[in-house]
Amino acid sequence: MWRRLKHWPRASVDAALGSVKNWLTLLFVGVTLLGVALSYAYVVPSLENRLVQKKLNDLRANSPKVATTIINSVSTGQRLDFAAQAIDNLIGARIAIFGVDTSTGQSTKIGDSRNGQPIDPDNYPVIREALRSGDTAVGQTTISGTRYATAAVPIAPYSDVVLVTAPLTDLQHAVESVQRQILRAGGLALVASLLAGYLASYFIARRLKRIERGAVSIAGGDFSRPVLPGPPDEIGQLGGTFNMMGSRLREAFSQIAHEKENVEVLLYDLDEGVIGVTADGDVLVANPAAATLLGAEVKPGTGLADVLPPDIAQSFAETQVDGEDRTVVVEHGPRSLEASIYRVAHEAEVRDLVVLRDVTEQVRLDQARRDFIATASHELKTPLFSLSGFMELLDEGDLDAPTEREFLDLMRQQVDRLTELSLSLLDLSQVDSGAVRLEPGDVDLSVLTRAVASEFRPGAEAREVSVDVAAPDELPAFCDERRVAQVLRALLDNAVKFSPEGGRVEVRVEDGRDDATISVTDQGPGIPRNELTRIFERFFRGSDGIRASGTGLGLSIARDMVELMGGDLAVTSEPGQGACFRVAIPKSQDEAG
Repeated sequence: MWRRLKHWPRASVDAALGSVKNWLTLLFVGVTLLGVALSYAYVVPSLENRLVQKKLNDLRANSPKVATTIINSVSTGQRLDFAAQAIDNLIGARIAIFGVDTSTGQSTKIGDSRNGQPIDPDNYPVIREALRSGDTAVGQTTISGTRYATAAVPIAPYSDVVLVTAPLTDLQHAVESVQRQILRAGGLALVASLLAGYLASYFIARRLKRIERGAVSIAGGDFSRPVLPGPPDEIGQLGGTFNMMGSRLREAFSQIAHEKENVEVLLYDLDEGVIGVTADGDVLVANPAAATLLGAEVKPGTGLADVLPPDIAQSFAETQVDGEDRTVVVEHGPRSLEASIYRVAHEAEVRDLVVLRDVTEQVRLDQARRDFIATASHELKTPLFSLSGFMELLDEGDLDAPTEREFLDLMRQQVDRLTELSLSLLDLSQVDSGAVRLEPGDVDLSVLTRAVASEFRPGAEAREVSVDVAAPDELPAFCDERRVAQVLRALLDNAVKFSPEGGRVEVRVEDGRDDATISVTDQGPGIPRNELTRIFERFFRGSDGIRASGTGLGLSIARDMVELMGGDLAVTSEPGQGACFRVAIPKSQDEAG
């Protein structure tokens, strides 16, 4: 049988022993078998020993009486065999009388209740024991497979011994009967335990199966299937604890998901590009802004050095060596990128962060400010030197009257240049600080436009440039008259300045539904398309080919002033076909906001 069990498939054995139901059933059966075995081991040998001992005790007590009865019978003249048979019939034990030769130790049968059956005194050690001790001796012997209880009684003063032998067959039958009863009871108990064990294990396994299904659901991310605890035993308590665990896991996962959504919203809505880098230098996560700024897709698992510009990659490598955070600005295509590299303080899969910012406008602004400083220095230095030179000449007093008037006119022009520069700087500081004070009111734009245009006709006619105004008789609007005049002067100054000799500047005032519009159109070289979006930037004076003189603040301040009045300033241009600046002014206080 063991050889057959050894050849069972391992999977079948594992399946049989891998179930709580099977284990519990086997446990019940094993306990029952152990109980039956213990009962058998305790009852059967003990019962047999007690019965044998009782038999021997009976022989010890009755054998002297048997010997006395035989002696009395012989003394009355009865035959020895007849007396032995009578006692045999009475007690059911064989009675044999042996005479023992004390010199040789040989035993001779001198009487037997069963004379026709052979008997060998050497098979009965109790005979020698009785003769040696001079008292009744009892014991067991086995002859031809049959066990006997024996007793030997010495007869004094003779060297004779009465041997009483009784078979233990009935005793063995009684013990075997008890054995059968125990085995039958054990079989019934085994069947009952198998059934009870199966039922108990079935219900226990079913409850555990519910908990298992709940665990599988939680492992799959479904926290909506609670486990029915059932009776308040250990399994019920386990089910309740499992439900509590599922509830807490649901809350924890919900919180994690919420925090993840918040992080993703923050990460994906950032204008800055963020790249998370592992300890191996590979990209772990990157937001869309990073791909936009770098101009290429940033895939997780890609080496960081493969996606970053060389200068940023070099800074990242240096950070890995000394652990210091770094910030570097590089030119990457049309953009200026600022890359900040940070080491993550806590232990995580992301070990470094690379934050990319588009600082193109800042770089341009810094460059424009540097240009402005240089230009302003030049604009200040030139008139100051001129004024200083003219004043020295005037101070000498050797000039004639026409020359003095000419010098005074030139000095007045230089003072005007200084005044214009100082006013532009003052307007710029007021716009930045929000300190611009407007004095809006009802203004006739037609009258204002004609007046400002007349200021530029003498200078324009000197260059054979005509300034034409097309405007209705009157066009009321709600605005700051002084600021609108300042805007028109900036536009007309540029238009006349860029118009070629013999060219024409057209100023048109038009009435709209909500706004009044003033457009200034010139016949100059126009504005390149790539500069149209920058024409209103501070300090921007155009490309080298058509760079304007001045500080580059006029158009920027003009647009700020128009927007402060609730209007709009826009430009359209085609290279070689001039430019058209259009100012929209609200007609009423409600429209001006």
